[in-house]
Amino acid sequence: MNALPRATGMPKGVVVAPARHGGDQAQAFLRRGRRYIPLGAPDAESFPARLDAALLGPEPRAGSLGHLVWRYQQSPEFKRLAPRTQDDYREQLGRIGRAFGREPLSAFDDKVAAQRIFAWRDRRAASPRRADYRVQVLKSLLGWAAGRGLVERNRAAGIPPLYRSDRRYKIWRPEDVEAFVAVAAPNLALALILAVETGQRQSDLLALRWRDIDGDVIGLRQAKTRQDVAVPITPPLARALEIAPRSSPFVLVRQDGQAWASEGGFRNAWRYYCRKAGITDLTFHDLRGTFVTRRLADGWSLQEVAFCTGHSFRNLACLERYAHRGTIARALARRRLRQSEIALPPPSPMALWPEGP
Repeated sequence: MNALPRATGMPKGVVVAPARHGGDQAQAFLRRGRRYIPLGAPDAESFPARLDAALLGPEPRAGSLGHLVWRYQQSPEFKRLAPRTQDDYREQLGRIGRAFGREPLSAFDDKVAAQRIFAWRDRRAASPRRADYRVQVLKSLLGWAAGRGLVERNRAAGIPPLYRSDRRYKIWRPEDVEAFVAVAAPNLALALILAVETGQRQSDLLALRWRDIDGDVIGLRQAKTRQDVAVPITPPLARALEIAPRSSPFVLVRQDGQAWASEGGFRNAWRYYCRKAGITDLTFHDLRGTFVTRRLADGWSLQEVAFCTGHSFRNLACLERYAHRGTIARALARRRLRQSEIALPPPSPMALWPEGP
């Protein structure tokens, strides 16, 4: 079968063959390696059921870990995940199924289960972030099973991550922002200004619509955390939005005025202009840390920053991993110095004269 376009708004792997004749309907397929599983017309009433059945596959043997994976994907907890997260989880659950799917679920109540999970993770140690994500999904799976009494305990819960990264010192300086804006296309320059002035994730900014802007506030629901956030529009952002074209319901669009078809296309364009600007050690996500650092340096409270970033008030300490402490400390010192200068009364004329004998 010739290459087919990926269907936007569908789970990963779903492609669509456009109708060849006027009376025909487009047909969707789920790609599995070299196979294409027919799903029928995307607008048919039976399409959601066909899609779910194709994504789940046949029911594995009861009592196996593969059966647990099959059940978990039908659970309310899994379906509450954001669509992008469901796609990522399905990919990792497939790897978990290939590694452990035939094993009885009772094997994961054994004390040596953690050792086998460690060994499975360590085989991927050359790519620590990917290895950690696999373990993260396995933790979610076994945690769901433990909560329902299907296993005695979550044997993956105590496995620490391999990847260690401190991005607190990866901050976009004003000169970095200027260098990028100077060479980037206007649509990418707007993306940078939106990110550095709102602290939102790339996926949420690509989904941002003009209707989400209410006067001097941007309000949205984050896809990853389902948190409602409201961010004040700063003067630099207001100027950028004022001159931005409104050819689409979406704020961020391609140069042709159409919405981005995928995050991959946006990332490729972003990397291109970063290289052109000579920026090699900063990422789009570092703009989120830059936002946190700037706002804390401006004197915002942790709660005020969390209202914008979507972090939980119960875990405000996690904002520390985004904050450049040196920048905040210097800003605090300057602010305190200005306040002390204002607070000091002017010297009296008599104080200028030395005391007499």
